[in-house]
Amino acid sequence: MIQLTKHKLILTFVVCLFCGATKTLACDCPLLTTEQAIKQSKAVFSGEVIGFEYRKDIPNWSMDEQAKRTGKAIDYETLVVKVHVKQWWKGEVPTEIYLLTDSTRNADGTSMHSSCDYTFHRGETYLIFATGKENDYRTSNCQRTRKLTEAKDNLKILGEGMEPLENKDEPNKSMDVRAKERLSQKLVYRKPRKT
Repeated sequence: MIQLTKHKLILTFVVCLFCGATKTLACDCPLLTTEQAIKQSKAVFSGEVIGFEYRKDIPNWSMDEQAKRTGKAIDYETLVVKVHVKQWWKGEVPTEIYLLTDSTRNADGTSMHSSCDYTFHRGETYLIFATGKENDYRTSNCQRTRKLTEAKDNLKILGEGMEPLENKDEPNKSMDVRAKERLSQKLVYRKPRKT
């Protein structure tokens, strides 16, 4: 019995070795209250995940630090999550937004993942608390991002959301440009009225 378990362990190791190495970084952060998450977020919105893609030229702190330590440039692509926005509460966002992650696919066949990255699934709808800059939004397990079906308490605090930006008068104008123009009115979180 012990030898069988030992063989399974060796087989698992060999399979992992040949299937590509993955480095996972540990995450250590306190879970925020809804109010803290709203305050720390640049944007709060709900939306359906409609796709994933890897993109070059998106800086990744961990990969850049590793390159500094080793003195070797590391070629990598960053995983990006595409979200169709349904409602927003803070940070006026367009109908589609890309969330950056800390996950990378490296040219040498390895990959890197952070346990702080929130795991999204295509077709699922989420309440997302995003940090970062306007075109570099991110979220993590440290925020209150979660499936919309699990966010009833958060939605009570947030109140009624607004529809994403659309501009029927200028349909060819970039959503990013329209968002920048409307961000001059920043907001946006309103405390719900007491009844």
